[in-house]
Amino acid sequence: MTIPEEAPSKRYREMCERLDRAVGRLETASARLERLGDRASDHGRANETAALRAENARLHETNGAVSGRLDSAINRLKSVLEG
Repeated sequence: MTIPEEAPSKRYREMCERLDRAVGRLETASARLERLGDRASDHGRANETAALRAENARLHETNGAVSGRLDSAINRLKSVLEG
């Protein structure tokens, strides 16, 4: 049985086309994963920013309380010294 001359080249072209399509699908999937990774990274930064803002608010409240206590202590000392 003799294989026609055209058969290997046709088969080769078909295999190359299938390979090209497979590589295209892999590239698309890879790009999609990169975008998902970027979104996850953005989400992580958003969570970190929210946590830092909450800590900042808590520290601001603490600062206000400490400032009030210091003002009271200073006023008491002034009244004792002037008294």
